[in-house]
Amino acid sequence: MTSGELRRVRANVVLQTNYLHAVPRKGPGLCEVCYGAIDPKYTRCLKCKRMESAARGSLADLVVPITYRIDGQHAHDLRWYKKTDVSGTEAHRRRLAALFWYFRDHHIACVKEAAGLSSFTHACFVPSTKTPESTHPLQELLAPAVSTLCLIDLAVNTDVDSESREFHKDWFRLARIPQGRRPDADVVLIDDTWVTGSRAQSAAYRLKRAGARTVVILVLARQLDAGYAHTQRILGPIRNSTYDLGDCAVHDESQPRG
Repeated sequence: MTSGELRRVRANVVLQTNYLHAVPRKGPGLCEVCYGAIDPKYTRCLKCKRMESAARGSLADLVVPITYRIDGQHAHDLRWYKKTDVSGTEAHRRRLAALFWYFRDHHIACVKEAAGLSSFTHACFVPSTKTPESTHPLQELLAPAVSTLCLIDLAVNTDVDSESREFHKDWFRLARIPQGRRPDADVVLIDDTWVTGSRAQSAAYRLKRAGARTVVILVLARQLDAGYAHTQRILGPIRNSTYDLGDCAVHDESQPRG
């Protein structure tokens, strides 16, 4: 990106700080995998524990949500950016693209450090299970941001219910990881919203089984259920905090913030 484009990206994200919700560092009351709200006496949510058991450990090595999704403009952007017949779609897309580009440029080093990597070799987008014949709108939007990486395309097994909220070992198909810059494949797997994580982790499972050494899920937003009792404990501080451009759930303190 040119310096002018970088300035425009930053300006766009600055405007979003009025309503974005940062994901805090891991700690009591947050699932150590997905950053969802849990009873503080546990370290993982029930959904993540069940998927770990079903996959026998072949899941993502790290999950990094860029923001929380609760309500407001950000939730609206995530809902409507896929639509082609809705007024304002381009504005929704520009905001989400700017958020991802900014995070990539300022915090991808934090993600790699947390995953124990010097670099990624491959990128993959979680496919749409509802319209598997089409490229996911998120991939169309963000593929330029990961164009230096070898792209992996997962196929969808349409025998699995597209509305399922459960982990499925055979939800996606991939015979082998395409050859990248190095023999070992370290993949950044990108999704828009983590609700239960079942699709993203099913995709991570397939990547691991196809030969990926490392899979890191990078998701634009971790959905929070405001009606869930344990969410209520963390919801107030999250809603009342001001989003900072340096906010990152896995921020490396050796790196400059924002």
